[in-house]
Amino acid sequence: MKILLQIALIFTGISAYAQVSREDYLSDFDYGVQMVEKVYSGYGQKVTAETLESYQQTKDSVRTAILNGSSTFEDAFGFYLAWFKDFHLHDVCGAQDKYMNGPVDYSSLMEYAPIDTYCKVNEKNFLIRYTSCVWSLKRKQWIKKALRSFRRSRCENLILDIRGNKGGAAGTSDAFIELLYDHDGYYNGVVIRNTPLNIGYFRDTMRGDKYWQKHLDRSEQSEEEYPVLFEPHIVHYEGISPLPRKVAVIIDNNTASAAEEFLLILQRVSDRVCVFGKDHSLGCLDYANAGRVTLPKTGYKFSLPLTCSMGLPQTGIDATGIVPDVTIPLDYPDSLTDNVDEWVYWVAEWLSKD
Repeated sequence: MKILLQIALIFTGISAYAQVSREDYLSDFDYGVQMVEKVYSGYGQKVTAETLESYQQTKDSVRTAILNGSSTFEDAFGFYLAWFKDFHLHDVCGAQDKYMNGPVDYSSLMEYAPIDTYCKVNEKNFLIRYTSCVWSLKRKQWIKKALRSFRRSRCENLILDIRGNKGGAAGTSDAFIELLYDHDGYYNGVVIRNTPLNIGYFRDTMRGDKYWQKHLDRSEQSEEEYPVLFEPHIVHYEGISPLPRKVAVIIDNNTASAAEEFLLILQRVSDRVCVFGKDHSLGCLDYANAGRVTLPKTGYKFSLPLTCSMGLPQTGIDATGIVPDVTIPLDYPDSLTDNVDEWVYWVAEWLSKD
């Protein structure tokens, strides 16, 4: 009980900052590894009989590097986390990025600061640049205004630009899904790794949310290692909107997490959607709903996914991301803020073809 309480305190972000010794670094590394192995939802699927030797070698080499001081703690632990190739299992300081393929740093290629915006591109095409799925009342109202403006424009086609959208909450994008719905589609559902810490974390963070608490009650009562948190279901809406006739979704390698889930659902329920881009999406969805870990001696922080998709491994996307249906044959634009950039104009012309 004492150990569980101590881990829980670390998990919720209470850390002790003190003079850090070599022994402290080793203690934090061992503690961080314990958190990954006991709590991370993807651990059992990542560390298998085939990968165990590689994992153990990586863990041992990192511990040795920390012990002999040949690497900084941040760099060493980032290397350890990178072994799992999961962008939701990620250190806050960004040390692990150098060991993983992505995300692309677009700021080195152009002025890259996507801003929510909506406007007519021309008589046939309307742009909505949707840069975050983080839920808030303000965001919900903005989406309503954007869709209202699209309907009033009487444009035939919609360009939904989600470049730079790193995710947030899955339900934030439901109004877009309802507008573009053509037919029923399948939602895979989510399971949670059944530990008191994982369930307790969501009980605290979702306190007052009766929907979450109901699902957590059922998961907690289960004896399964991965009980169902949110059930698979059919996505269904009444009625089909005649407009837009065609839908272009523009993505980049910074499109991630809930934005990827949003796009996958769109592809399952709409025949009007075509995905455009130059790079695949990040691939940051299979393991999700991350909590924040703060190690006690160093204050080092990393995120730790507690749930995973029920569609794994058949429908996993982390290894590949979502690949564009149409590759945009242009260089990267000079600027991506709230402007109508070169890519949007090219996509608008493509949509306007009969």
